[in-house]
Amino acid sequence: MHRFPVRMKMFKDELFSRKSVSIVLAVTMQFASSVAIADDAAANSSQPSTQKDNSADFLELDQLLSAPESPPDATTAPTAESAPVATNNDAAAPTAEPAAQSETQPETLATIPVDLPAKGSVAANGVRKSSASLEEIVVTATKQALYLRDIPASITALSGEDLERSGAQSAEDFIKLVPGVNITSTGDSPPRITIRGIASDIATSSTTGILFGNVSFTDAYVPFVALDPNPFDMASVEVLKGPQGTLFGASALNGAVRYVPTAPQLGVFQVKYFGQYTRISDGSQAPSYGAAVNAPLGETAAIRVMGFKRESPGYIDNQKLGIKDANNLDQNGIRAMLDWHPSDNSAVAFTYAQQETKRNEPGLADNTDGDLKTNNRPRLSYNNTSYDLANLSLRYSFDWADLISESAYVTKDGHNFFDATARFVPQSPIPIAAQEYISASKTYTQELRLSSPAGSDSAWRWIGGASFFKQDIAQILNIPLGGLSLPITPLIPILNGVIPGLGDLFSASGDPRLAAEDIKVEVKELALFGDVTYTFLEDFEASIGGRLYKTTSGGTNRQGGLVILAFYQNPEHLLEGEVKERGFNPKASLVWHATDDILGYVAVSKGFRVGGLQAGLSTPVSQTPAPILFKSDTIWNYEGGIRTQWFDNTLRFDFTGFLEKWKEPQTVEGDASGLTVYIDNVGGVKSVGAEATFEYLPPIEGLKLSVAAGYTKTTTTEEFTTSNGTQVAPGSAWPLSPKWQTATTLSYFTALSDWRVGASATHTYLGRAVTNLPQHIPIFGYRQWDAQLSLANPNVPWLPEVSLNVNNITNERGTTNQFTSAVTPITTAVETYYIQPRAVTLRLMGRFGQ
Repeated sequence: MHRFPVRMKMFKDELFSRKSVSIVLAVTMQFASSVAIADDAAANSSQPSTQKDNSADFLELDQLLSAPESPPDATTAPTAESAPVATNNDAAAPTAEPAAQSETQPETLATIPVDLPAKGSVAANGVRKSSASLEEIVVTATKQALYLRDIPASITALSGEDLERSGAQSAEDFIKLVPGVNITSTGDSPPRITIRGIASDIATSSTTGILFGNVSFTDAYVPFVALDPNPFDMASVEVLKGPQGTLFGASALNGAVRYVPTAPQLGVFQVKYFGQYTRISDGSQAPSYGAAVNAPLGETAAIRVMGFKRESPGYIDNQKLGIKDANNLDQNGIRAMLDWHPSDNSAVAFTYAQQETKRNEPGLADNTDGDLKTNNRPRLSYNNTSYDLANLSLRYSFDWADLISESAYVTKDGHNFFDATARFVPQSPIPIAAQEYISASKTYTQELRLSSPAGSDSAWRWIGGASFFKQDIAQILNIPLGGLSLPITPLIPILNGVIPGLGDLFSASGDPRLAAEDIKVEVKELALFGDVTYTFLEDFEASIGGRLYKTTSGGTNRQGGLVILAFYQNPEHLLEGEVKERGFNPKASLVWHATDDILGYVAVSKGFRVGGLQAGLSTPVSQTPAPILFKSDTIWNYEGGIRTQWFDNTLRFDFTGFLEKWKEPQTVEGDASGLTVYIDNVGGVKSVGAEATFEYLPPIEGLKLSVAAGYTKTTTTEEFTTSNGTQVAPGSAWPLSPKWQTATTLSYFTALSDWRVGASATHTYLGRAVTNLPQHIPIFGYRQWDAQLSLANPNVPWLPEVSLNVNNITNERGTTNQFTSAVTPITTAVETYYIQPRAVTLRLMGRFGQ
């Protein structure tokens, strides 16, 4: 670890042998994983299992490897062009390095197997060279280039190179490797990423932000479009745990997933590419491919262009329509980045990114016994989303500071149509009802910040600035009845002219509307932020910072449809209002560098999420009237941790404990009639837990063990009554928050003549959780095995690397979401989302050029 600005003599006091440490840590991790699984089994013994247990043959290996996982490492030394300051698109700053330099250059940590060595780094006898060690990682998640292990916060960095080698195509492929983080698919709504048990409700804005560089992808209000950038040609993906309110405002209540694209390299012409073919057990097969080109534009500029096409095979059969593997997905995208360095002290970077995703079916089954089918939707339920992003970054470096301006414009569009027939009449052969969401948003952000110069030997490190955020959101919700398609479309404007809203009782396709909403909202945030770090007594760093903000969120919600007409005797009901709030989000930390190899820290931080106009539907007969507005909610995070490395940095063990207090979380309420669904602030939530990671390079060249585990207990702290009369007692488990999560990767590479051969096995475990407070339907509680083989010849540049990846080897039927819907007394529609069945992927990837 790197001391700033003073480095002590390396700590070499080995009180016990490497072998004894390995045994103790391995036994400890194995015991923790066994306790996790046993604890979940005992806690849920009364719940009927819906999982198919196909892993009996792997029990012995499971017992050896069911401890956690922390990612493997890449071994290619970074070039000056790939320095972290450039990769976060901060105007591809004049290459600068973190304050304290190690003896070797830092590298991005690879967290997905296989670890392939740099050219010529494998010894002929298979014994690790004495110089082998775990790589140092530099991240820019704090908007400054810092060594990851020196930051007093929980951050996991996933190498873009290893994400590509594994064939990862979406967040679902790699989130499972990060302890304390899980992802939940919801069929007709965006997937939700949960960090440390703090999960958003189905219609509230996400508690976990999505960032592209420093640009937020998060909708501040009722998201219907969830963006999942393809990880191809990413430098890294960073997962930030805990509130990020100081630097990223309301878009990261309890953490963020940050995609860092690969920046253009000056003076280099290079082409990289991939092509892969995936086959799903009990499903279909499909190809994906992409390429990226880096080209110099003179001596001071470069451009990098990336494009990809992804086809994801389906595996859910719509038996009602006779369509096999109906939930297939088509996705394509492009990205172009331009870097220009007019002088040694200045830089300009421009990024444009665009991505479109189309899915024919949401991937929901109509059962709980693992059958990959649905027989209750007589129409396809499609979901189409797209985004466009433009980002201009300007940087000028003074002798005493770096000045950065970032301007961004993001547009998002979504059209989701979900057949809800089964929620009204089970097994109906004809369409009865549907839910249709149409969403569009435009987001503009401007940030101006000043930071201490990189590489300074001053005891002070600081950053400060001002930011402006404005988001315009338009959403339309339709609940059309039947599939009549009456020829009334031309008459809709005429009917609206006679009585406002009368024509809107019918959809554009001519179907009567049971209910409808037309929402137009504007969200604005103006903020000042800063953070100062001071090094004192050579061994300590104290940091204090915060964000002073002012938010405004409001607009109109025009409600219509037959329900509104029946209860208000008017075809239209208008809700309008605005929430204005201001506050301060503080953060503070203290770091102690006990030695060059042992670091301890404590930290406290606060996050917030904006409130706004009610997006739900309320009728006069509702048991609980819906409030017109809902408020912001806040989280306080308290954490402490220790980071250690041993034996010339060939072994690392880190531990973090945390306590989070969530005040008045935004939740979705609904009464028994089904006619009222709204957002409200209720009660409180507490999350307490711990995370541990273990990485080890045994004295065998090419072998590595990575382990990570997380324990989280997230419960309600106050008694409250839901709108349908359900009593929620203190201590109730919060939805989507499993207690235990582990991941383990064992990887090995070696040299056979001119060839590099790699192999790895990964085991992940996700403990049981529940879907929501009223129903408490069990989900999760499954294991997954993945494996990979790879072959490459670095001496033949044009020859691609070949890899074979098998995910979910045992074909487990893990449940990521499940709920029942009962709109009528005779209906109980079961909707279950299973993890992807066994997938076999053959992948070719390569690069050529300088």
